[in-house]
Amino acid sequence: MNCDKNKEMIQLYSDGELEKGKEINLFTHLSECEECRLFFRSFNKINLSIEKKDFPHALETRIFDSISSIEFRKENKLFNKIFARPTAYALAIVFIAASIFFYEQANNYKTETGYMRQQIKSQTQTIDLLYNTLPPTVVHAAYDHEIIIKAKM
Repeated sequence: MNCDKNKEMIQLYSDGELEKGKEINLFTHLSECEECRLFFRSFNKINLSIEKKDFPHALETRIFDSISSIEFRKENKLFNKIFARPTAYALAIVFIAASIFFYEQANNYKTETGYMRQQIKSQTQTIDLLYNTLPPTVVHAAYDHEIIIKAKM
């Protein structure tokens, strides 16, 4: 028989959980296997030393509290597993929709600025054309704060 399986059976036996029918198989194997006999002895020594000691009530309380907190965390993990993915998917969809919206807005802005640039260029050309068609002017200043502007024609 497999020694690992028998070591599990030794642990069950020392806890009083091994079936009576399997005890025969266990003790038969122990009579034949030195390694399992050593394991059985050392396991019994550990169990006897544990049974002789009083188990502190504060430690027991801490253990039970930690077990309950672990179970609570497992319940929270279940909650997270149930709601985390749909929430992540929803956020991803919102992010994609916002990205598309802002991309379209940027394209509209780019188109509008291109159109405005063409208008400004056209207006600049018109102003330059008008400025160059104006006749030259002569400015005369008088000492009494009077300025006279006359176009040369």
